[in-house]
Amino acid sequence: MKIFISCLWLTVFLISCGKKSTDANRIPIDKMKVVVFQLMKADEHFSRVSAADSTWNIQHKNIQSYQKIFDFNKVDRVEFYKQIEYLEMHPVEFKVLMDSVNELSKREKIPL
Repeated sequence: MKIFISCLWLTVFLISCGKKSTDANRIPIDKMKVVVFQLMKADEHFSRVSAADSTWNIQHKNIQSYQKIFDFNKVDRVEFYKQIEYLEMHPVEFKVLMDSVNELSKREKIPL
């Protein structure tokens, strides 16, 4: 019985250590908010252009624009989407991200 309990605690310890290593690979919230804001601006631009010109291929241009944003901010696309999936499972952290994106958008609208 002592061996079983020891193995159980060791398993719990190893699992908890494994989760910390994935947290270290996460993209910081400050970088995430900038990337999300830029992606939202790109979506708005492509929505306006496609509404004005129905022959314009939005899907191809949108993907190219997204990749440019990821490259500019030095963020891996796969890691970004993994981070978004993680945040969808943790609504409190997702709210923090979206609130910071909202504040960034308000600052962008204020003329200097």
